[in-house]
Amino acid sequence: MLSSMHPYIDTHCHLDQILEKTEAADFADLRTRFFPEGFEACLTIACDPEAIDPNLALLANDGVYGSFGIHPHDASKYTPEVEAAIAQALLHPKCMAYGEIGLDYHYDFSPRDLQRDAFAHQIRVGVQAKKPLVIHTREAEEDTLAMMRDLVPSEWPVHVHCFTSSQKLAEALLADFTNLYIGFTGIVTFKNTDDLHATARCVPLDRMLVETDGPYLAPAPHRGKPAHPGHIPLILDKLATVCRLPLETLATATRENAKRLYGI
Repeated sequence: MLSSMHPYIDTHCHLDQILEKTEAADFADLRTRFFPEGFEACLTIACDPEAIDPNLALLANDGVYGSFGIHPHDASKYTPEVEAAIAQALLHPKCMAYGEIGLDYHYDFSPRDLQRDAFAHQIRVGVQAKKPLVIHTREAEEDTLAMMRDLVPSEWPVHVHCFTSSQKLAEALLADFTNLYIGFTGIVTFKNTDDLHATARCVPLDRMLVETDGPYLAPAPHRGKPAHPGHIPLILDKLATVCRLPLETLATATRENAKRLYGI
């Protein structure tokens, strides 16, 4: 297991939801109760209109950085008013990225045409704002890749978060976008994820990130409980085994990757 003192960064979580699920009084309480001493930073993601203000407020805490955008589930809520609120959030000095944005054809909570419209528009906004893009894709590989090839500059910094898609997509993204990183969550600790493990082994060490996506996807042995940044050491431990790498090597590299991508 990773030393409790080894610094790490959770590159994708939803702190406002984590606080609600854990019933922590505030971020300081959450950190004291759940995080090992090695916690260095996290990126909290606001990806629906109601999450913008709570996550902006959380940026007042040391070690908390933010990203703002509209998730494909809420693409039908992407209005000019919401766009203006995000534009204001992007001005915050601790807003490090735009997203998460993308396509999700598993649930289709928003119609696919609206998802594609919102994704295309937000790519343009994020690039214009000179922010790294945080991208969500689920069961939409062909459209995701085609839209990214069409709209995202090949050298643009990108985090394809909570990667569960095919190895073929991972390899295409890594080849086409020179500053693209692939994020792995607690899913790597789940049973019957051999395909994901094979994908992880094909991702170069300098293109890999770790994240919790908390409060979702808590790693074993905490499945069913709220995930939080304190779980990153468990993800690193399993990912090191999967990738056949020394744990300290993986931990150091993913931290450096996060700092390079997000400027933390």
